Amino acid sequence: MAKDPYLVLARKWRPQNFESVVGQEHITRTLQNAIVSGRIGHAFLFIGSRGIGKTTTARILAKALNCESASGPTPAPCDTCDNCRTIAAGTSIDVIEIDGASNNGVEDVRQIRDNIRLVPSRSRYKIYVIDEVHQLSSPAFNALLKTLEEPPEHAVFILATTEAHKVPATIISRCQRYDFRRVGMESISKLLRNILDAEGVTCSDEALYAIARAADGGIRDAESILEQIISYCGKQITFHDVFDVLGLVDWTVMHRLCRAMLDQDIAAQLRIVEDVVVAGKDLSQFVQDILQYFRNLLVCKTSDPAGLLALPDEDIAAMKEIAGQFTLTTLIRLVEQFAELAKDFDSQLAQRIALEALLIRLSKVSVEVSVDTVLEKLVQLGAGGMSAVVDPAPRTPMAKSVGAAAAPLQVAVPAEDEAPDAEPGVRRRVRVTTANMEGAWQRVAELASGRSLKLGIALAHARPVAIEDDTIVLRFPEEQRSSLSQVEQRDNQNILGEVLSELTSNVTRCRMDAQGMAAVDAPQPDERRAPVSAGTVSQEEARTALQDPHVARVVEVFRGRIVDIKHGAARE
Repeated sequence: MAKDPYLVLARKWRPQNFESVVGQEHITRTLQNAIVSGRIGHAFLFIGSRGIGKTTTARILAKALNCESASGPTPAPCDTCDNCRTIAAGTSIDVIEIDGASNNGVEDVRQIRDNIRLVPSRSRYKIYVIDEVHQLSSPAFNALLKTLEEPPEHAVFILATTEAHKVPATIISRCQRYDFRRVGMESISKLLRNILDAEGVTCSDEALYAIARAADGGIRDAESILEQIISYCGKQITFHDVFDVLGLVDWTVMHRLCRAMLDQDIAAQLRIVEDVVVAGKDLSQFVQDILQYFRNLLVCKTSDPAGLLALPDEDIAAMKEIAGQFTLTTLIRLVEQFAELAKDFDSQLAQRIALEALLIRLSKVSVEVSVDTVLEKLVQLGAGGMSAVVDPAPRTPMAKSVGAAAAPLQVAVPAEDEAPDAEPGVRRRVRVTTANMEGAWQRVAELASGRSLKLGIALAHARPVAIEDDTIVLRFPEEQRSSLSQVEQRDNQNILGEVLSELTSNVTRCRMDAQGMAAVDAPQPDERRAPVSAGTVSQEEARTALQDPHVARVVEVFRGRIVDIKHGAARE
């Protein structure tokens, strides 16, 4: 006796009723309710990516409409009557499945339009399932319009597409639209576990999640990957077997690459790329794996990875140790740069050169400050020039490259005369005196700049000169009258009053004094650390440039060096 032909898992485990469709409950429930209430449309449009159940749901709907075990359409087809069996097998003469890619001409649609007038041979409805309907030509769509709008009572159209934007709006408006979602990893893993249990195959949870992750939301892709791995492994699947079959790079290689990046060991990084190429791995996939790896490091850095990363314990431990050696800013920057690198390249060689160039640049560039960090520094500068305090956590060479830029900014808080009865967790107010008013004013300016950036920039030009009862007296340089006007605005005065009340115990108002004080305020350059770049700017030129208080303040805050001096055009 001949053996039954082998069915691949995707066909063997194809859902045969609405309850078995995974991840599309919002659609199956709507269709079942429509059948129960008798509100059955004449045209349906199923939209979604490949392998998530569009054609399967179309067949189940066809069985529900034509099942012979009920007196009418039923939400639970029996799967045993002739109609159900022939529809499931794709041999029903009343349920016609058409590939829109190969039957996309106007003559094909005209033939459908002529045949649909004929009543069904043995069913209630004659159903046309047109897959990849977006590939029909424009004349074919036009020929289909009238039929979709007013089909015979016995006719139902089910259109399926992966590219809804290519379907004319006139077609969409004549259909009930159902958008299929990509299936979540949990749902895919549960389905695969049921299949493995029925097939008698053991598989670790980590391997199962790796398969679900590789499927990227597609049920059919997940089942095809699983079948390929079963052919490779037999009855027992491990996490590393999934990596071998899918051509992925093992996490240990990622650990080595990351440590080489931390050590700025360019030779080791290039050897790892060479090993990946020699092993026949696809470099585009390798870059995607690196991107996924650094995303996992971000998870380890910012939250508990145990519930978010389905990986072996030893890999999670290694990632937590490595993530601790990066600053958060560095990890975000690396993710952004590898995401940019993940774009398509014309050849494997171009991908390799771009990858190696990025690794070398990441290792060689000593300081790289993000735009967000620069803006943060400028706001802090405008709020009174707070000094940078470097995070005391240990730094690796790569972490040091951005450590100063990413370090939190802090301001010394006056310690004297603080209210002794302040509640824990509540901001303690300071009694301002002439001895501590400079530090107190920095604190006020910082908080005020958080509420109004313009006000913070204007306050950067003010200097507290006296305390008079409940008023702090501010003095602006003669050339900063615009900043004085900004601070005197009513809204800004209200903000300052609120901030002073929050931070101080004895000052509630401020008064402006516009006397000139530019000469007093100008910071004196420190000759011992004149920021001169070798061979470009002389010491004398640097000292001259530092006479400008704005230049001196920028150099101090950013801990920079003067590398070039450009003089603006002389005004007439």
